[in-house]
Amino acid sequence: MRDIGPSPVRLSWLATRQLQVWIWCEGCSHHKSLPVAPLLEKFGDVALLALKAHFQCAACGGREVFLRPDWHRAGWTQGVVSRHEKLPD
Repeated sequence: MRDIGPSPVRLSWLATRQLQVWIWCEGCSHHKSLPVAPLLEKFGDVALLALKAHFQCAACGGREVFLRPDWHRAGWTQGVVSRHEKLPD
């Protein structure tokens, strides 16, 4: 029997739920949320992972970014959603 895992999050799924995209820079911990509508218009209904290569950190210029739905801003969670501080080396 084939193991069927979860489908990747697509921009249309986020738009339907009125969620934004949360982007975090792995290099400097800079982060921000972006509305989904302009991303849908520019890239179409792609999986969130497919967008990773299109982003560069505005603070440090790094390209190692992490994308996920912005659960916290939408009020879907309470408290800390993820760690923003840079971890020690």
